[in-house]
Amino acid sequence: EEEDDDDEVEEEDDDDDDEEVNIPQSAINAFLGYDTGDVGEKLAGNVTLTNDQLYSEMKERVLDTAGGFVDLVGGARDDEDSDEEDGKPKEYKTPETVPDSDLTAGEVVETVLMALLHNDVPTTNRGVEVLFGYSSEGSQIKNEEGLTPAEYADFLKETEYKVLFEHEKVTVDKGDYSFDGKKAFFTARLQIGSSPLDFTSVNFILSTTGHDDDDCWLVDSLLIRPEAMRRRRRR
Repeated sequence: EEEDDDDEVEEEDDDDDDEEVNIPQSAINAFLGYDTGDVGEKLAGNVTLTNDQLYSEMKERVLDTAGGFVDLVGGARDDEDSDEEDGKPKEYKTPETVPDSDLTAGEVVETVLMALLHNDVPTTNRGVEVLFGYSSEGSQIKNEEGLTPAEYADFLKETEYKVLFEHEKVTVDKGDYSFDGKKAFFTARLQIGSSPLDFTSVNFILSTTGHDDDDCWLVDSLLIRPEAMRRRRRR
């Protein structure tokens, strides 16, 4: 009987061991952003996290990089596509805060383009109003005295910029930033047909006055790339 009691105690100890969570030092190091160990270990590298673990633990840091937003938006867009395949397209909702200091430069590009695509949701020319709200003091919109969203919408619809209201899908390419981090340069591709080559490129220049919590990324200019330039690039 004493042996049986000992076996039960050992089994309980084993259960306790199973419940104990041991986090590898390498996982802690990877999350903190540095490696430890002897010289040989540093050279060889002792960080052994899987891609899934890295994504889960570091996704907030990814948003701070120039291309991180594009990667995450791509994943979100895949989710939206799957929703559409299920017959449940995601309902567009106009942004409540314009401009929004919580958005990255890339997110501002995405927000403006989505607003223009749904220009009359929930009210007429709400999308152009969002563009006005995200336009910097140095933009052409702010320098046209007395220009209204309705007037600007009519102008856009009579030019090649009408694609801003009529595209099917948006792909935001990786952005570039100025040395001081106060200028951002993004190219967005607006899908206008079924062929991979059926797209129009829009070049965005954005700026911010600083990096404080209340500083916003604003649009200095957006420029449709001429068709001739797109044809030359495809060659």
